Amino acid sequence: MKKIGFIGTGLIGKPKARRLLTQGFHLKAHDMNPKSLQSVLDAGAEPVQGPADFQDTDAVMIVVNNIDQVNEVVLGEQGLVPAWKDGPMPIVIIASTVSPEDVKRLSERLPPGRPRLLDAPISGGPILAEQGKLAVMVGGPEEEFNQALPIFEALGERVYHMGPLGSGEAIKLVNNMIGITSFMIVPEAIALGVEYGIDVDRMVEIINASSGQTFVTENWPMFSLWLQAALQKDDPFGAREALFITGRKDLETARKWASSQKYDTPILDRVTEGLVTMDMKFLLDRIRSILEAKK
Repeated sequence: MKKIGFIGTGLIGKPKARRLLTQGFHLKAHDMNPKSLQSVLDAGAEPVQGPADFQDTDAVMIVVNNIDQVNEVVLGEQGLVPAWKDGPMPIVIIASTVSPEDVKRLSERLPPGRPRLLDAPISGGPILAEQGKLAVMVGGPEEEFNQALPIFEALGERVYHMGPLGSGEAIKLVNNMIGITSFMIVPEAIALGVEYGIDVDRMVEIINASSGQTFVTENWPMFSLWLQAALQKDDPFGAREALFITGRKDLETARKWASSQKYDTPILDRVTEGLVTMDMKFLLDRIRSILEAKK
């Protein structure tokens, strides 16, 4: 499985595509934003006009922002299914973070066997994507999972087959409820310690030996680079977008999923509302105080 159609070269799609190219996969790539697509083409991907050009691929990976865009790629007028001429269709890998219920609804709208679906969101962010050190959570039939496994192993150090279609998205949303909350609280907590005069690195060392340890503190050198990027005008890692746009979208998706299951999430509700109403400058000032204390 070496030929991949790739849709979506944004914040996380771009480094994932580049990683696959370094691992010997042939990519046909498309994005509505030519500027975003260019670095993937520079890395060796073949440009195409859209899903209709994926006729000879083994798999199609979709890394777009929401379920409406996923549906358009698969079923839209210029989408994969309407454009398909004949022969077996590629495995379609939904790598976007969307509701598991939406993935299952999409599956129900497809003609029998066209195409075979997997949901495979990731965790780790753009830096780990470039390094092939993501965690990949996959839902869908075991046969298709095994066929696509080389793709997942190229992207991640840890690949998990979670079970039926939608279960990859389910664990991703559970993870992001925790992860995004920690992304918000860690800078606030560290900045409070800085205000009191505690050394940043000493704080992180003690937190990592204590109950406050999180992915953020455990990977503090990488997270520090992420914080520095957030303060730069061009934001090379898309840090501000990751939290204030993608992070908020993921939390809102988790809320809607929970609501569809008739499950109350009062803490998630408060965290989401806090992110929606937070002034970006306020958070950036906190980040600046941390980085200045490290100088």
